[in-house]
Amino acid sequence: MASNIPTDVFSKHKENTMHWEQGTVYDISWSSDGSQLTAAGATGPVRTWRLERGGHKEGDVHSGLPSSIERIAWSPPTNPSLLAAAAYEKTVCIWDQRLSSTTMRFATRGVNSDVCWHPRSGTHVLVASRDEGIEVFDTAQPNRPVVSANIDGASLNSARWSSDGSLLLLATHSGSVEIYAWPSMTHITTIPAHASSCNCVAFDPHFIATGGADSCVQLWNTLDFSLHTVIGGFESPVVFAEFSACGKFVACASDDEDLVIHNTKGQVVHRMRVHGLTTALEWHPRNLAFAVGSAGSSKSSKPSVSIFL
Repeated sequence: MASNIPTDVFSKHKENTMHWEQGTVYDISWSSDGSQLTAAGATGPVRTWRLERGGHKEGDVHSGLPSSIERIAWSPPTNPSLLAAAAYEKTVCIWDQRLSSTTMRFATRGVNSDVCWHPRSGTHVLVASRDEGIEVFDTAQPNRPVVSANIDGASLNSARWSSDGSLLLLATHSGSVEIYAWPSMTHITTIPAHASSCNCVAFDPHFIATGGADSCVQLWNTLDFSLHTVIGGFESPVVFAEFSACGKFVACASDDEDLVIHNTKGQVVHRMRVHGLTTALEWHPRNLAFAVGSAGSSKSSKPSVSIFL
């Protein structure tokens, strides 16, 4: 992507609202090529929209998945047809788009707080638990997890791989980010990110972004894990901090109804009002579009899934 992206590009984005009747949005995920967007909600099946020129379809329902799915993630380009879906009741399902059915189910140790794929292998799925550490499953050897680690008893809010898959980043309820080498699971360092709960973590080749209950976002250098900048101005706990595909922007959402986009210097480049509490946020994998899921507002809006592009 060109380096001279105008910072006002987001002011030209238009909102495209999907057909959504599944209540509060729990999670959203783009397919690796950006042609599909999938969402999981509180009251109904997981739904996928196939994006086309001139609009979008009503969406396909994944009838083979449990109704209690809370976290979802599409597999990387090396194996792009698989959707990992983590259910509340200690289960992770692998849905295969080629067969339109669930082909694997993994039993997990605890209540699942996050799920993500290894960015290179296309077979390893990391599942984080609020109170039982992490498990990594290999879809090529699905009988049992290839890694099961307690992470010193830490309660985990979010988990991510580094871009090259060599590191695991785990955001904890105590405010730190624990970084481990993969696949050795050697502990590399602890980032003392937030005074209270670290709610989210994201990785870009240059920076790690964290958002916390102390109402700020922090960017950390990936070379030495030193603090790069602190982004303030939020009135409530930050729940999302996500890098754009080009790595030049960080989209942040807190427990109010604003979504704010910053550059990596910490400067605000765009601010927008969304429909109630933001409960899901993800950039398009190839451009500057992004999708937002919400819980709606009891006063004026219903839960929704929208694409801004």
